[in-house]
Amino acid sequence: MPKFLIHYNGKGRVVDVPCNTSSDDYGKMQENFANEAGRTDGEWKYADMIKLWPDQICEGVLYQWELAGPDGAWFNLIQLPCTFPGQLEAAAKSLRQSQDVVSMSITKIRKMI
Repeated sequence: MPKFLIHYNGKGRVVDVPCNTSSDDYGKMQENFANEAGRTDGEWKYADMIKLWPDQICEGVLYQWELAGPDGAWFNLIQLPCTFPGQLEAAAKSLRQSQDVVSMSITKIRKMI
C-alpha cells in the first residue's frame, strides 16, 4: 500500500492509502486532516499530500522531485521533527552534486500528529 505524508500548517502524519482510493475519498482525507491540524475559516481547506518513495531518501532526509525542464529537476526536502539541521545541509549538498538541480525547497513539519 502506498505511503503518503499528509501535512498542513507544519503538522503531518504518514498514512497508508489503498490503490483504489477515489478522488472524493482523497479530498475527504485532506479536508479532515486540515481540520484536525487546526484549519480556521478562510484558510485553504485541503492538506497537501506527498507520496513517499523508499528510494527518495538522501542522508536520512526524505525528498520528492519532479522534472522541471531540460535543465534538470526541482527537489523538495522534507524536514521532519527528528531531522537534524546538518542532515538537511548534507542532503542538499549531495543532491546538488549528484543531480541536475534547478531549484530546491524545504517542507518543514514541526509536529507529527
